Amino acid sequence: MIDTSKITVRDITIPEDEFLKKHEKVLTLWPTGKEVDLEEAIAYNKSLPDDKNMNKMLKKYKAAGKTSLYPRSGTPVLEEEIKLLRSLNEVGVFMFPFTTDSYNRNLKFDMAQKGLEESIKTGKAKLNGFPIVNHGVKNTRKVIESCKGAFDIRSSREGQFIIAEIAFASGVSAIPQSMFGWLSGFDKRATPEECIQTCQLTARLSGCYAERGHIINHACHGWLPNGIIPTYVSIACMLLEALVSAGQGAKSFSPMVNFNGNMAQDLGEFRATEKLFRKYLDKYGHADCEIPGLIGNQSFLYPFPSDVGMAYGYINYTAMLGALARLPACSVKTIDEALGIPSIEAHQQTYRSANWIYNIVRQQEMELNSKDIDIEERMTELSVGAIIERVMELGGGDVAVGIVKALDEGVLDSPFSISMHLQDNTLGVRDLHGAMRYLEYGNVPIPEEVREFSRQKIREREEYEGRKMSYKVSIADMWTICNGTLIDPKESIVYEEETPNPYLEAVKKAKPNVVTGTVGVDAHVIGTKLISRSLRENGFTVAALGAQTLPEEFIKAAQETAADAMMITSLYGMAEQDLQGFREKCDEAGLDGILLLLGGNLGVGKHDFKEDEEKFSKMGFDRVYPPDSSIEKSIQDLCADLRAKGRI
Repeated sequence: MIDTSKITVRDITIPEDEFLKKHEKVLTLWPTGKEVDLEEAIAYNKSLPDDKNMNKMLKKYKAAGKTSLYPRSGTPVLEEEIKLLRSLNEVGVFMFPFTTDSYNRNLKFDMAQKGLEESIKTGKAKLNGFPIVNHGVKNTRKVIESCKGAFDIRSSREGQFIIAEIAFASGVSAIPQSMFGWLSGFDKRATPEECIQTCQLTARLSGCYAERGHIINHACHGWLPNGIIPTYVSIACMLLEALVSAGQGAKSFSPMVNFNGNMAQDLGEFRATEKLFRKYLDKYGHADCEIPGLIGNQSFLYPFPSDVGMAYGYINYTAMLGALARLPACSVKTIDEALGIPSIEAHQQTYRSANWIYNIVRQQEMELNSKDIDIEERMTELSVGAIIERVMELGGGDVAVGIVKALDEGVLDSPFSISMHLQDNTLGVRDLHGAMRYLEYGNVPIPEEVREFSRQKIREREEYEGRKMSYKVSIADMWTICNGTLIDPKESIVYEEETPNPYLEAVKKAKPNVVTGTVGVDAHVIGTKLISRSLRENGFTVAALGAQTLPEEFIKAAQETAADAMMITSLYGMAEQDLQGFREKCDEAGLDGILLLLGGNLGVGKHDFKEDEEKFSKMGFDRVYPPDSSIEKSIQDLCADLRAKGRI
């Protein structure tokens, strides 16, 4: 257990003079920081029309009984971004979560500059988002002024503060306060205290704007649900993000609750969340904070359907549920999400379809009354309430201290998270009707009433299928939605081993060493965790580096372990930049002959896998795989290659 006296964060408002020193310092990180003048920026924001203000837009849609699309956007070239946004206006989109590129998110502005220049030169996107710090205030204002609508900038921990500075000064009126999103999905090394401090700095900046009459909205993402797990911890973490931010003067919060597939559970969680937000913001002294509306979020980190028909079905299911829940905004992915960064045509087709659902369903003003929804609402209220109360108890009333201690003790926990500081001791499966239930609780303080309900639901599925729920079932359940179902009793999933590994005994005897990880600043961690576990189950010795692993770290780990192979994943589309000269660097480090296997989404936007395979083969990779490849097949390929080299 962590000693409270050693915790360096507290729920205390940062004094303005201290904050302004940090404000000035962060603006020196890149030349465009000179374009930020706080007082001028606030005056500029106050001069903008109401449709540029996310807090006002959410309240407007909520009052009118309408649901707005809330799609992601973000391309590197200024003119292309403006073209995209105007095309979205044409199909009724007026709220824009604005995605920054991975290099900006991680303060690698020199690499972002190279990617931006290459994108302009070639006419092909070489970055997976909008490099807002490189573009600066003047250029970003051109984007904001080019279309109708309000913007919500997306970042991650390292880049959050400077990105917020540039974004707010440019007219962006919303930003996620995602300290739990960083811990669960975006930052491998950051400590909980560092994440809280970044959250506090961003909220203090928002507080400065609020004190001068301009409200910034904070989307609270909570713990990204990387696996099959109820959203109780995620909703609790949204609330904790709001409480930490409110302590710094932020005044507007929008929970982003994820759709998980079961209608009763999804609707019950939405109904519970807004009540819980109001209850705990009031209870802990923030009754003046606004909740302009909940936002539905399709962006949980499970596989997305690659089949266009199934993708439309999934998108429109989400749209229908958002409309039935009477949400003012709802995020949906595009029909070609599984293929990379979407085209303008894909954006437009997707949002026309979703808007059709929103308009038709919302106009009917249908009231849904269901015993199942009521039960799920109660389960959510009981569980989230117990978690919040325990966190505050651990902190002695200080939410920041309570969060650090709760993470240390596993009171806040969820599977497949990126951070090396978390326990990762929970697991879930779907029940017979596709709702998510806990299988392993770790130290999460879920009340007994909820546990008994969950046990009953799991028993129903076990009896129906004639098997115990397990880790393998949990992994299989992650793939069901992309296959057009909620549960798959036959378990015909890509991770299910179809034939025994013929090399299994040889591997167990030789115990070859394999280094695994996701390269560059890519935060996608689930795939590499599954690969690492499967390798161990097949007898390999594994050095699992997780996500956000630099090429030099792979090489160092391979040297230290005398590795026979590396299995590298990349999902964010920038593997070519990350892995230039990698084979040559391996040879220089004495690793000549090491097997290099690479898989994932290896380019930005739509591209031909055969071209990827040819490109990376020329770069020295022995095997190259598309994103939907079977892990078991890649392991058998590795075994065959090791046998050919006489290593097993």
